[in-house]
Amino acid sequence: MVESKRNNTWCVPSFDCEPVNKPLVKHTNRAELDKTLFDRSFTQSNFKKRKHETSLSKLLQACEPQRLSELAISKQKQKEISNWLQNKALKGQPSMLILSGPSGCGKTAAIKLLAKENSFDIIEWITPVDPVEDENKHIMRQGDRFEDHLIRATRYHTVLGDCLKQLFLVKDIPNVYHEDYKSFFALLEKYFQMGREPVIFVFTETGNSRLMHTLFPPDIRMKFGIDIININAVTTTSMKNVLKRVSNTLNSIAGDMLHVSQRHIDEILSNSIGDVRSAILNLIFVSLRVPERHVKSECGIREETLGLLHGIGRVINPKRQSHGNSFKFVHDPEEIAAFFQSQSVVFVKFLQENYLNTIRTLEEAAVASDILSLADVLNSEWRDRNLNKVALSYCIRGLMLTNEKPVTNWNPVKKPRDDHSNMQTKMLGDGRNALL
Repeated sequence: MVESKRNNTWCVPSFDCEPVNKPLVKHTNRAELDKTLFDRSFTQSNFKKRKHETSLSKLLQACEPQRLSELAISKQKQKEISNWLQNKALKGQPSMLILSGPSGCGKTAAIKLLAKENSFDIIEWITPVDPVEDENKHIMRQGDRFEDHLIRATRYHTVLGDCLKQLFLVKDIPNVYHEDYKSFFALLEKYFQMGREPVIFVFTETGNSRLMHTLFPPDIRMKFGIDIININAVTTTSMKNVLKRVSNTLNSIAGDMLHVSQRHIDEILSNSIGDVRSAILNLIFVSLRVPERHVKSECGIREETLGLLHGIGRVINPKRQSHGNSFKFVHDPEEIAAFFQSQSVVFVKFLQENYLNTIRTLEEAAVASDILSLADVLNSEWRDRNLNKVALSYCIRGLMLTNEKPVTNWNPVKKPRDDHSNMQTKMLGDGRNALL
């Protein structure tokens, strides 16, 4: 009778779960428990055992570099970042680094791996979308939320990290500072008075170079001792190594959905402009397995791979065929634009650097410069992504129509000048003159 009372429970559970009187499992071996938790966690080794992964985000996560040798940036730039983390990012002292470079060159991946190599925990700022209230139930402004997060993250250590040191990573600066840069200067002043942990700002050179020089002019960088490291676009050799590593990973974890071959890698390399992220995404979509019954001859499959240099040559040196009183281009402008829709800004910059090499008259040069100027204006409009495609098509068609009798001499395609470095040199020179 007494035994039955012991088995009865005095609390009725509110959820559909295990009985409350079920004996607890006692883990006597701590090492065995840690091993069990580690095996259940998401690791790349366990991830590779899955042959039918279809999530794009998980595929990209599996393709991330795990070692310093897998990074796309050069060893010299890795050494510069590592030296800054070791010598400038000291615990208890404010320090700031600006890391700039083209889109997809591996800036964030390098920071994360090098920070882990130097025993840093990373706290990353992600601009929130939903409004947040303070303790008084008032809606906080975006700038106030960023300032509060910056000061707290660089003054107090996180309890969730494993390392004794931490750094604050910012890739998306709130829009309020794009115009009100004086408030951003005041925030920097406050950080260097109260902050105790390093901060790294990551800028994409193609889209935010003007913003970087607005928020971090030479006098501000000189006043606070802010360092800057410029990352170049990924070289062809590094891109080839990255795609080779990524192809093995993709084939092992998503073999049922895609198959990456050497032909696919060569196709991506021919269109590569140093953007690793874009190259991996294009490699995934190109390698998708398509059922044979869905493939039709009239679906518009491209029979050739158009490289960047050949595409520039077809635009600045257009070939025409006469058709009665009219003419027709040998290479369709719309097909050329279709090859470079994901790199429209870079393609327009290449055209700006090389279009004068084949134009004969001053009148044609004036019209071409107006076309390129309007294309720049359309590409700078960030609120509508479709305008990039419109700007690319308009620029290609306009230049091909304007250049009626192109110069046929051999002219090598030149790389666009680095406006970022030129502007930086000019501004530093103006800063020195102002000090003198």
